[in-house]
Order: sequence, then C-alpha cells, then structure tokens
Amino acid sequence: MKSFKNKDIKACECGSVEFITKPNQYDVYEIIDGKPEFVHSEEVYDKIVLYCRECGKELKNATNYI
Repeated sequence: MKSFKNKDIKACECGSVEFITKPNQYDVYEIIDGKPEFVHSEEVYDKIVLYCRECGKELKNATNYI
C-alpha cells in the first residue's frame, strides 16, 4: 500500500480521509464458440488522479502526494 509523501494533506471538505484512483484496469474478452471468454486484463498508464471515496471530488495535483 502506498502512503502519501506529503503528510500535510487535509481531509476532503466532506470529511472523508479516503481517496481512490480512477479505474486504470480493464478486462479483455473474446467471443469463443458464441460466448464471451475472459482473455486477460490490461492496465492503462495515465496520470494519477485521486477522488474522494465519499463525495467523488477530485484531489488536485494528486501526483504531488503519491
């Protein structure tokens, strides 16, 4: 589990102290014999974006904290 580099980060305005990343993984399925079959998962490497787990507000400059 990663910890925040900057220890001075404050809780969200709604009071939550939990933040989540935007989805960065998706599953690939292939139609085999007329049915969807799981093939593999792929990760999307993009900038890091954190959202408040409670209200969904984006934490600005998230890459400065991770």
